[in-house]
Amino acid sequence: MTEQGPAYTPAQQRVIDVIGRSAGRADLPDSLANELRAELDEALQPVLELLPDGKSYENRFFLNKNALSNVHSCEAFYVGGQGEFEWNIANSRGTIVHKAVEVSAHTRGDIFPSDLIEETIARLSNDSSKNISEFLVTLDEFGRAELVAECSSLLTRFFEGFPPIKKQWHPQTESAMTLNLANNRVRVQGKVDLALGRPPDKVIIDLKTGNAFGAHRDDLRLYALIDLLAIGHAPRKVASYYIDSAEIHAEDITEGTLRAACRRLAVGLVRAIELKLGNAEPVRRPGNNCRWCTLLDSCDEGQAYIAQRNEEEGW
Repeated sequence: MTEQGPAYTPAQQRVIDVIGRSAGRADLPDSLANELRAELDEALQPVLELLPDGKSYENRFFLNKNALSNVHSCEAFYVGGQGEFEWNIANSRGTIVHKAVEVSAHTRGDIFPSDLIEETIARLSNDSSKNISEFLVTLDEFGRAELVAECSSLLTRFFEGFPPIKKQWHPQTESAMTLNLANNRVRVQGKVDLALGRPPDKVIIDLKTGNAFGAHRDDLRLYALIDLLAIGHAPRKVASYYIDSAEIHAEDITEGTLRAACRRLAVGLVRAIELKLGNAEPVRRPGNNCRWCTLLDSCDEGQAYIAQRNEEEGW
């Protein structure tokens, strides 16, 4: 993606400089995919008897990036602390803006951000297969206008900071990825916000509407591992793009990062199976999840963590 042509904003040029093909890629051993898959299969051996038979799609053990992060942070939160998810203005923004970015990458001609957001909200509202639709149709006129305004600002910010996505970059948006293990009894799945380029020069990008967290890097490494094991090629690079700040945090994918991702997946996957299917006792590890954990009232560790954070933050 070395570019010549129209002038870019400094922020857009930074993105091109960071993820452009001129940055090169690391050499990976041809045997790496087979080695890592064998490592995962070996790790799962002790818990095979706990797994469902995998004879149907529903009868598998599922794990995604959020579940994997929760297992590694606080096992109690993973098992029973998440509660029922409820849509609101704040958490719906990302879904709406991601969908608008997806559509913008494949539309012809210019569309005003507010028009694109309006159309995105209308289509999501009318799509009963998306659980966000139930929230969107209940918004009153003020709530809908507030949501349109916030999402339009974010989308405009994205267009200002991220270079226009060209067809020559072979963009993939909201692309599902899957890794089946243990003879289809385990399914690790994810969804890539944006991928540019073809293997082995592909770059996987997560679009973020909040602050940077270390888990974002781990999520992207997981996606790189799934790509390697599913299609035989890892992406050249992965990156988190933070829309609010127009910052891009990128990492080259190397043999070391893939091996680290495999170890993290193996440990987390085995532990998740033990917790959900083997009734193992969850370990409590206080952290950011404590603020919205449904177990907080009965968790001494979590209460102590929140009290310390409040004191540090002056509350």
